[in-house]
Amino acid sequence: MIGLIRMLFVALLALSVTAQQQHSVALPKGPNYDSCVANPLQLNCTEFTYPNQDAAADLGKLCNAMHFMASCSVANACNASGAGPDGSGPGAATVSSNNPNICSPFNQLATVCKLDKGMSRMMGCTNYNTMCVAGSKVPQCSSLPGLQDIPTSETVNKQVRSICEEMSMDGCERCMPSWQAGRTWASCDLLDTYGLLCYQMPGQHCFRD
Repeated sequence: MIGLIRMLFVALLALSVTAQQQHSVALPKGPNYDSCVANPLQLNCTEFTYPNQDAAADLGKLCNAMHFMASCSVANACNASGAGPDGSGPGAATVSSNNPNICSPFNQLATVCKLDKGMSRMMGCTNYNTMCVAGSKVPQCSSLPGLQDIPTSETVNKQVRSICEEMSMDGCERCMPSWQAGRTWASCDLLDTYGLLCYQMPGQHCFRD
């Protein structure tokens, strides 16, 4: 009986050690993770990197809440291209040959939380907002400042609605039902639709305000 108990104890101890090892693998690398997210002005935060999987998870929260945001459209294109979890795979060049960081999860997160008007108050921006304050020592905050060349979600929503209410064009059927139902935002891929409309008829609506 004592021998059986001893065997069970050894087995449970082994399981506990394995679980601790698995848990440690899942934790973000670097001893300054919590500290640099909450207090990024510390000098040692120059060595800190916010993990791609965490930036992708934050972006996922944002896009689950408002899938029509412009940055979410870019993220979808990057995922479809095979750019990989860090956004640096060869597929990224098919999304943009001019911006090698277009598929970086952190760069897309910055686009929503820093550049997309009115979106910074969303829950998915919590870590970004505390980590990328003025004077932050976290390198990504300056090296990956967001996608400057795409219009804000508000602008795209307004422009697509304006085009589609003026004329019937291919692509309008994606978004018009939302506005016809009295909603402020169209529940469609706004940036992709905007690109399709502007490809068909470049004009006054196809610009960034």
